[in-house]
Amino acid sequence: MTRLLSWAHRLLPRTFAGQTVLLLVVGLSLSHALSVVFHQHDREMLLAATGGSEFAHRVAATARSLGAVPPQVRPVVVDAVQAPDLRLSLHDGPPDPSADDADWRAEYVHRLVAEALSGWPYVEDLRVALREGPSGALMVARVPVAEGAWLMAEGALVAQDAPSSLSMDIMVSTLIMFVAVLVAAIWAARRLTRPLRDMALAADRLGRDVTAPPLREDGPEEVKRAAEAFNRMQTRLRRLVEDRMQMLAAISHDLRTPITLLRLRAEFMEDAAEQAKTLHTLDEMAEMVNSLLAFAREEAAEEDMRVVDLAALVETVCADLTDAGAKVTCNPAEPLPVSCRVSAVRRAVTNLVGNATRHGGEAAVLLEATSSQVRIIVEDDGPGIPDEELEQVFRPFYRVERSRNRDTGGVGLGLAVVRSIARQHGGEACVENRPQGGLRAVISLPLTPALGAGDTL
Repeated sequence: MTRLLSWAHRLLPRTFAGQTVLLLVVGLSLSHALSVVFHQHDREMLLAATGGSEFAHRVAATARSLGAVPPQVRPVVVDAVQAPDLRLSLHDGPPDPSADDADWRAEYVHRLVAEALSGWPYVEDLRVALREGPSGALMVARVPVAEGAWLMAEGALVAQDAPSSLSMDIMVSTLIMFVAVLVAAIWAARRLTRPLRDMALAADRLGRDVTAPPLREDGPEEVKRAAEAFNRMQTRLRRLVEDRMQMLAAISHDLRTPITLLRLRAEFMEDAAEQAKTLHTLDEMAEMVNSLLAFAREEAAEEDMRVVDLAALVETVCADLTDAGAKVTCNPAEPLPVSCRVSAVRRAVTNLVGNATRHGGEAAVLLEATSSQVRIIVEDDGPGIPDEELEQVFRPFYRVERSRNRDTGGVGLGLAVVRSIARQHGGEACVENRPQGGLRAVISLPLTPALGAGDTL
C-alpha cells in the first residue's frame, strides 16, 4: 500500500499550474459525472411516470370494457385492443406474472391501475409486477374482470425508441465538456501562475542586480500587493547599496587629505630611517585609499548585461597578460555564449590570473561547461593557502601572510571583487588547494543567458 501511494504521489504534477489543472479537470469531471447520474435517474422516473400512467389507463379501460360485455364477446374485445406495445390475453384462473413486484416502478404502476379501477369490485386481487425484457423493462398486470375471468396485460414501460442511458449524445457531450474544461483549466492555471513565475525571475535577477527594472504591479489584488512589496524591498536594497558605496567613496576621498599632510610633514623629518618608514606606511595607506575608491566606482558603475563569447573573452585576457610578460597558459574552448557584464567579468578573470602569476609564477586557465553553468578555472603552482583561510581570503583587505603579504599581494581587495562580480551574475567564486600543490580558483557563472538591466520579464 505504501509503495502504491508513493507511486501515485510521483505521478502527481509538481508545479502549481499542473496541480491546478488536475484539480479543475478532476473536480469538474466528477461534477459532470454526478450530474449525468442524477439526470439519468430523473429521466427514468419521468419515463416510468409517463409510460406507467399510460399503461395503467389502458389496462383499466380494457378491464372495465371486458367486465361490461358478455363472456363470448371478450376475446373479440381483446383482439381489438391488442397493440405492438400492449399484449393482452384472457385466462379462466388467476395467472402468475412470474415477475418482480418489489420494484418501485411496479408499485407505482400498481397504484395507478388501482386508482383507475377505483370502485371496481375485484380490485383487491389486482397484481402488477416488473419483468426485464430484451429491450427494457416490461410491466405485467393481472386484473380480474369478472367471476372466473382474468386479464393478463404486458406492455413496455419505456417507449422502444427512447434513448439508452449511455447514448451517443451523452458521450459526445461528456467529451466536449472534458476538452472544454481541460482547455479552460490550462488557460486559467497559466494565467494564475504567471505572476509567480515573474516574481521568481525577478527575485533571481535581484540577487544579481539591485538596479534591475521593477516588477509589474498588475494582476489580482493579492498578486499586485505582493509585487508592490517586492518593489519596495528592491528600492530599499538599492538605496542601502548606494548609501554604502557613497559612504565608502566619501571616507576614502576624505582620507587623501590627511595622508597628503602627513607626507608633507614626513619630508621635514631629520631621522632618515624613520622618514623612510613613515613614507612607506603612507604609501601603503594611499594605495589602500585608491583601491577603495576604485572598488566604490566599480560597484557604483551601471553596466548593461549583454551576451558575449566567454571563451573568447578569457582568451583575450590571457593574451593581454602574456603580452605584459606574465606566464599564462590558456586551454582553448568551444564558444560559450553567456549574458554578463563584460567589463566586470574581464576584471574578475584578470584578478585571478594576476594573483596566480604573482604568487605561483605562472597560471593555467581552462573552462568547463555543463548544461547549467560554466566554470572558469585558474591554477598555479604557488605555496597555496592554509585550509582554515580559504574562505577568509574573500573578505575585503584580508591578506595571507608569508608569500602573500602586503609587499607582494596588494591591499587584499582582488578576491573580494572577484566574488562580488560572480555573485552579481548569479554565480559563485571559491578557492581550494590542489592535491599536487598550488592553488585552484574557480568562478562559476550561469550558462543560460540571464535577465539583465535592459531586459524585461
